Amino acid sequence: MWLLMLCALTGCGASRGGVFPLEAGPGPEPVLTLVWSGRGEAERLEHGEWKRIPEFDYDFTVEQRRFARHWESVKSLRRRHPGYDGSAGPREQTMYFRVDYGAPGEGGQVLSTLRSTLGDGGGHTDPEFRQAVLEMRPDVSRFAPFDRYRISQSYHYEQGVLEEQVELLNGETPWVRNTEKATLFAPRTFDRAPTTAEGLTDAR
Repeated sequence: MWLLMLCALTGCGASRGGVFPLEAGPGPEPVLTLVWSGRGEAERLEHGEWKRIPEFDYDFTVEQRRFARHWESVKSLRRRHPGYDGSAGPREQTMYFRVDYGAPGEGGQVLSTLRSTLGDGGGHTDPEFRQAVLEMRPDVSRFAPFDRYRISQSYHYEQGVLEEQVELLNGETPWVRNTEKATLFAPRTFDRAPTTAEGLTDAR
């Protein structure tokens, strides 16, 4: 409950409007579209130790549209735990992220700028976009228990897996972290219906 009261006073975790781009038509075609589906598990640092807070766990999906020089991602998450108190926002949330990439620099590092519903920032990755770090500063009160988000990503393309750690930091001191793991869903076809009504009679 203390977290709910604190966030109600500070507005922590609030998302900004006016970031999601408006388009009258379908817009340009991306080079690649990937869809990720997974789950995030939450922890909070208390007295120097990480404590699981399953009430804040969530299921999520990400639609990631990759263009030649930037990526656009829409993330939807759902907190299903009956004990969730609403302090991190509604149970169902949708967030938008746009990451613009520069040309690889010395050593191959690729720098990025980020604009999102959670805040603006930047980051870096490698030329194959396998290991990435993004940081953004939310528009929150100085009394909020954090002043920065850090997202560390590991893309395991060959296994079809994305692993992320989302940290809420106060300076360099962590407050909350969410550990995410998602599975890649790529376009495919089926030679027959993938699911059928067979067995529904037995399940009654």
